[in-house]
Amino acid sequence: MLQKVLCGFTTSISKFKTNPSNAISEAQGDAIAVTSNNEVQFYAVPAELFEEMTTFCEYAQRGTSELKSVSGRFTTTDDMVEQMTEKLRNGSDDDLGEFVECENNT
Repeated sequence: MLQKVLCGFTTSISKFKTNPSNAISEAQGDAIAVTSNNEVQFYAVPAELFEEMTTFCEYAQRGTSELKSVSGRFTTTDDMVEQMTEKLRNGSDDDLGEFVECENNT
């Protein structure tokens, strides 16, 4: 079965469990696809990159792709931003899981 890997680094789950800090430092701030039996099981994302991704999603949810204060390490196009924004705007509570907008959110 073919599987798309959405980052530039991969490691086996056994190597990752042995020394996760080393794996993260070797990736130099990029995400790592952790595999088991040659299938991606999860992505390990450093805190700084996760914060950038979260900020990006917040901007996308507001309907803008301006990221003047965030230097992204991942590539997106305006079309991708629009698609993500539409999913966030039109998603039902079931689609969004725990990520539901609060009624008192300003």
